[in-house]
Amino acid sequence: MTCTFKHHIMKIKFAVAAVALAVSTVASAAMAQVDVFSARVASKELKLDNPVDQAWDTWFEKDSGFQRMVERNMPFFEVENTGSDPITEFHLTIGDQRFNFAPGSKGTFATLGRTANEVSITSSTANSGDELIVNIGGGGLLPGELFRFKVNIDVDASFATQYKALFGDSQPDFRTVLFDMNGSNVYDGTQQVSSADNAKAWVVFDPASGPNVTTDSVAFSDAPVAAAAFFNNSLRGSCCCASDPVLIFEVDGELIPEPASALLMLGAVGFGMLSSRPRRSNLTA
Repeated sequence: MTCTFKHHIMKIKFAVAAVALAVSTVASAAMAQVDVFSARVASKELKLDNPVDQAWDTWFEKDSGFQRMVERNMPFFEVENTGSDPITEFHLTIGDQRFNFAPGSKGTFATLGRTANEVSITSSTANSGDELIVNIGGGGLLPGELFRFKVNIDVDASFATQYKALFGDSQPDFRTVLFDMNGSNVYDGTQQVSSADNAKAWVVFDPASGPNVTTDSVAFSDAPVAAAAFFNNSLRGSCCCASDPVLIFEVDGELIPEPASALLMLGAVGFGMLSSRPRRSNLTA
């Protein structure tokens, strides 16, 4: 074997090692989290502001069953930017499509709360009220910031008669519309733990350079709730306050580069490194 042959073998080994390094680098990049957000919902805004405060929880328990029904029909959302770019849009689907997002008392689909709001918003709906769109002004929701807003849930006209027959003049509970408590769909009597009919959330990021980035939608999970008997027209009495606590339900979203993009990068790197190796006919023994 001549020195020339050994030299070519060393070049091939180096190329293979470089490709292996590229595989690891590209795979890591493909799995890297680009931008993330969190969305939380509760019937009381102050619960979102004091999530683990026992004194506040005791205060929350003093409301009436009727007040709790009204608040669970108009829950508060908290959206937090834990990514690296401003969020300019928040999107949310209704979940159970027999219901819709309706204008609240101020005529808006999303009304800013009284706490933790450093942004201005406008709101609208799409798909016959099944999708809420919150546009965030003032440069968007910056990394590390959060804001809270209230929504109003209404019954579709096509389902109104059936709903009234089941629940009278009560207002629908967000925990039965955005997802199912304990996997039970109270509107058709089914018991199936599935997120197929659950609300989905996603956001739009606005990087300093390049086009806007939309995250994949992520669904709220069917939630375990001990006091699931209290909803809509089934109101708890004054003696059951502690058994029906105010809870926070959360969903976390993230954006990961498409695997196909990583494979294309890998192919380009590998081809560039290995295609320059000499043909065997040029080697001497």
